[in-house]
Amino acid sequence: MGLDSIPPLESLLRFFYEKLDCPITLLGVSPISRLIVRASLIAAKECKSPIVFIASLNQVDYDGGYTGWTPKTFKNYLKGEVKRLGVSEPAFIGLDHAGPWLKDLHLQKGYSFEEAIESVEKSIESAILAGYNLIHVDATVDPYIGKPSAELVAERTLKLIEFAETVRVNNGLPPVNYEIGSDRWVYKDLEHTRKLVYLVLKGLKERKLKEARILFIVGDVGTKVKPGNRLDVDKARALVKLASKYKLFLKTHSTDYIENPEVFPKIGIGGANIGPMFADLKYRIIRKLAVEEEKLVEKGVIDEKSNILELLHEHILADGRWRKYAESLEKLSPSERELVLGLCTRYVWSKVDRELEKLFDNLAKAGIKGEEKILNEIKDYIKSILKAFNLCNVSEKMKF
Repeated sequence: MGLDSIPPLESLLRFFYEKLDCPITLLGVSPISRLIVRASLIAAKECKSPIVFIASLNQVDYDGGYTGWTPKTFKNYLKGEVKRLGVSEPAFIGLDHAGPWLKDLHLQKGYSFEEAIESVEKSIESAILAGYNLIHVDATVDPYIGKPSAELVAERTLKLIEFAETVRVNNGLPPVNYEIGSDRWVYKDLEHTRKLVYLVLKGLKERKLKEARILFIVGDVGTKVKPGNRLDVDKARALVKLASKYKLFLKTHSTDYIENPEVFPKIGIGGANIGPMFADLKYRIIRKLAVEEEKLVEKGVIDEKSNILELLHEHILADGRWRKYAESLEKLSPSERELVLGLCTRYVWSKVDRELEKLFDNLAKAGIKGEEKILNEIKDYIKSILKAFNLCNVSEKMKF
C-alpha cells in the first residue's frame, strides 16, 4: 500500500520517518474552548506546521460535551476558522479515549457495560461521520472489574474497531487511523502493553479488517498533568521499540507542562497530547486581566466589572469534577488550589462566554486587548512545543 492510499496522518508520519529520516512528534491539542482552538491554528500557521485536535468524549460528543460541540459542529467550526484565519497547514481531528466509562457521564449515571458500550458506539459513529482522522479506542477501564486483563481489553478494543469500520465502510468513507492502549490502564508494565498490541493486531487479521490501520500505541511513560512534568525516557524508549516492531508509533498522553519536549522526536515518539494545561494557562492569563479590570473600576473608567473569576469559581464548584484532583479545596495550599481551579475551568468555559466578552469590552475602554493577550500567550507556548517537536516548516517539506 503506497503512501498516497493510506490515511493522511499515517502518510505524514511515514513520509518523515521512512522517506526523509527526519523524526517528528505530532502535537495533539485538546479543543477546550474556541480561543484555544484559534490560538492553535495561528501557531500552526506561523510555524508552517500541521496540528492535531484530540477531542475527548467529555469535550466534544453527540450530546455536545462540555464545549457544546458535537463532532459535526466542531468540524464545521474548525473549517470556518481555518478559512477565516487563512490557514493552509493541515488540521486533523482525533477522538481521544473512546471507551466505556471514559466519559464522566458513564460513571455519574452508573452505566452498565452494555449502556457504556452503546454510548461509546454512538460517539464513534458521530466522529466517523464527521470525518475524524484518528480514533483512539480505549477499553482499558472497567469500574466493576477493576483490573481488566489484556485479553478482555483486546476483545473489547477489537469489537469497537470492528463497529467503527462497519460505520465507515457502510457510509463509503475513506480509511482512518486507530490508536490503542492507554496510560489509564491499571497495568503500567511493558508486558501488558506488548500483549495487548499483539492480541489486537492478531485479532484484526483474524477478522479480516484489512483497512483498520493502527497507527499509535499508548502506554505509561511516567507523564502526569502537573507542573514539573517530565517524560521517563527509558520507559518511552522501550515503548518506541515495541511500536517499531509492528511498524507503529508511540503516542504519549498527559504531556501537559512537559519540561523535556525536545527529547520526543529524538527517541522517535510519533505523537503527544496536551490538554488540561491549556485551560489552566487561559485561566492564569484571565486572572491577570481581571486585576487590570479591577483597576479600571477603581479609576472610574468602567462602572461594572465582569465578575468572571467569581462566576468561574461558582461553576467549577457546582460542576464537582474538581474532586478528580482533591478531596477538599480548603485543605490545599493556595498554589495547589489555583492549579486545581485552573485545570477544571475546562469544564465550564462555555458557561461564561458572556462574562468573557464583557471582560474584553471593559478592558478595551483602556486600550487593553484582552482576547489578543490570551491568544498570543497560548500561541507562543504552542509554537515552543511545535519547535521542540521538529514540526516547524513541515508543510514546506511535504505536499498535503
